Formats: sequence, C-alpha cells, structure tokens
Amino acid sequence: MGIAEIVTKGSLGGGRARRWRAGIALAACAVLLAACGSSGGGGGGGSGSSHAPVKVGYLLPLTGVYTKNGLSEQNGFKLGLKHFGTSVDGHPIQVTYDNDQGEPAVSLSDARQLVTADHVQAIEGPLLSSAIAVVAPYVLGQGIPEDDLYLASPEQAAAYTRYGTGFTSGWDGFAPTTEGGRWAYDTMHWRHVTTVGLGISFGWQGVAGFAAQFTKLGGKIDKQIWVPTNTVDMSSYVSAIPAGTQAVFVVLSGSQAASFVNDYASFGLKKKIPLMGITTLTDQAALPAEKTSAALGVYTDAQYCDGNPSAVNQAFANSYHAAYGVYPSYYSEAGYTKAQILVAALKSLHGVVSSEKALSAAMRAVHITAPRGPVSLDHSTWSPVQDEYICKVESVHGTLRNVPVLTFSAVPPWGTLTRAEWAPIFAKTAVSPPSY
Repeated sequence: MGIAEIVTKGSLGGGRARRWRAGIALAACAVLLAACGSSGGGGGGGSGSSHAPVKVGYLLPLTGVYTKNGLSEQNGFKLGLKHFGTSVDGHPIQVTYDNDQGEPAVSLSDARQLVTADHVQAIEGPLLSSAIAVVAPYVLGQGIPEDDLYLASPEQAAAYTRYGTGFTSGWDGFAPTTEGGRWAYDTMHWRHVTTVGLGISFGWQGVAGFAAQFTKLGGKIDKQIWVPTNTVDMSSYVSAIPAGTQAVFVVLSGSQAASFVNDYASFGLKKKIPLMGITTLTDQAALPAEKTSAALGVYTDAQYCDGNPSAVNQAFANSYHAAYGVYPSYYSEAGYTKAQILVAALKSLHGVVSSEKALSAAMRAVHITAPRGPVSLDHSTWSPVQDEYICKVESVHGTLRNVPVLTFSAVPPWGTLTRAEWAPIFAKTAVSPPSY
C-alpha cells in the first residue's frame, strides 16, 4: 500500500505546533485523484467521487508533559489502520493529526480548524479530559461524530444523546477504580488509604471511584493529594503522604506517573507502604521510564493490561513491539481500538460516507473484541461496557509488563456502584475534587 504523508506548519499563530496530515490510499496516485475529486466540504464525503477520501481529524498532545501518551495513541491508531485497512472499497482514510499540546484552548482551536477548514467527517477526540470537556460540545454541535478517549462529564454524555453523533470507545474512571476499591478492601484488607490524583476530572473521578467503593465498605481515606497538570517534580507530593497510612492509590499518567513511582521508591516508601494506581500509573507510556526496583510489584486497576495472555492481545502487543520497539500502553490500545471501530463502521457503509450522521450511527453500532477484551457501548452514557482487571507489574523475559491477576467481566460505566450512587458523584467530579 502506498502512503503519502505531508507535514505542514500550523496556521493558528506562533504558539501553534506542527500539524501532521497523512493521506493513505491503495497507491499514491489514488490519493491525488481522490483529493481532486472530493467536494471539499463536510458531509457527503462519499458522493463527490467514486474514490473520495474519508477525512478524519485526530487531536493529540504531541509535545509537552503528555507527549509519550499522545505518541502512543497515534502509533496505536496507525497500526490499527495498517491491520484493519487504510482504505475501504477504494475510499482512502485520510487522517490529519493535530498537536493540541494537551491544552484545552489549543484543542478547541484545532477542532474548529479541522471542522471549518479541513472539513473532516469524524474526529478522534482529545486525550486529556479537560480538553474533551470543551471540544466535544463544539464538535458534536457541528454534527460531526467524535470518538472520545474518556467520558469526563454528564454534559458530554448528554451531548452524545442530544446530537446522536458521539461516544467514547475508551472508558471512564469509575469502572476500573470502583473494582479496585473493592479489591483493596476485600482482598488486600486495607482499611486506611491515601490518594494522589491529577487535578482535573480524570484524577477527580478516578480517585472518587476508588474512594466511594472503599469507604462504602468501611475503609477510610486518610488524605487526598492533588497534583496540577503542569507539575514536573513529584517530590513534594510524595513527601506529603502520611507515614501511618496502609496503602497509596494514585491517578497520574505519563511522565508524571513515572516520576511519582521513582520518587516513591527513592523516598523509601515502597518498602513500607504498598502502592496501587489506575491503569496509567504503570502502563507502557510510563513504565519504560520507571526504575525496575520502583515499579516491580505495583498493582493497578485497569481496563487494559499489556501482558494480557489472550490471543487477540498477544498478537497486538507483539505486532506493536515489532513496529515500535516497545510494548503498547493503554493509549496505544485505545488508538488501535479506535481504528478497528472506524474501519468496521466504514466497511458497513462500503466506504461511502453519505452523511456524518450515518457514519456515527455505524460507529456506535459496532461490537468488537479488542485487545482489552469485548467492547460494547452502554446506550445511556455511550461509553463502554467492558472487562476490567487487577494488574501487577512483573518481569516477563527481562521486560517489565502489566500482567492481569484478576478479571472482572462486562463492567458497566458506573462500575461496582449502583447507577444511582454513581450519577451525583460523576456530576460533581466533572468540575471539582471529591471529599472523603
């Protein structure tokens, strides 16, 4: 398959980073013919030419604190297109990768550019929950389908229903962490836990899920510590952990997660106080930067473990390693799954996007088995019902991997809480930290 890739400077001012546009077709000439034959507007992408491209925008942080996260997701999506199809019935899938730098304002500006200037027919949503919160209402309001990485707020879920063009194929923070809170209480017999979370809805919700289930069972949260998104040095947050707490639960990602895990060990806490976290604490976007002695034995509650022994995951993980020299992170798998859903939906349409509404309906109807396991969408939140895991960092043939030690099947978005218990906590933590 021929691949044409164009790199251009951004047009939104001096603070704007590069934009990556990758047009993928059966042959390079097909890309040029498709571009000449396309109508250039949103909607009707399949009617302007027999080989009109399907235009997709992808918002990712490719610079800054969350660079590794963004690159991992981008690599997963590219691998997914390679595996599932770079074109459908002669229609090439043309992807514009936009670096939103992990900044909500930049992400919204980029989304407007993708919709009004690039005339994309679908957007793969931002990585940070704070960016999703501002981008989703705009994109969905324009009638463009958006597949988000994370469900960050009730308003986002309501917009999915109101406009009928959006969903998240990723997750929300409650499903894994409520399972983690129950496991921490019932299996580990912890009764006093300190939490450390990122100071946006992702952190607030991840901590809230764990704390709500843990305290419901009788546990106590000794202290809550919040970390700003731009923090580099984690030492002051590690030193703020009470000496008498039984365990620490962490919701951080990328370089922040790696720094925390390393500092936790260097301060001597790992030998005294067990460390647990959400998926991103030790996923492969962070794990390569974590010292072996610091990361070994750390537990996570997760919707994806790169060391999952399932045949589907092993094929994906090994293929990803062969392509990029590292094992996939949760972000890699999320990007790969997004590609699987997109291509499956396009195949049901024979590659012809008669309208963005039709494309969204096809994407929302997909049921797949991803590397993480079976994925379907709950129609009240348009977010996944999927397996959750307790994972442990182990050395597998000399490489640190996240290996599942326990599986919870078909967990709904609200996890182990009832929906009535979940709804008010979800609403509150979309805008402010929980208090336990």
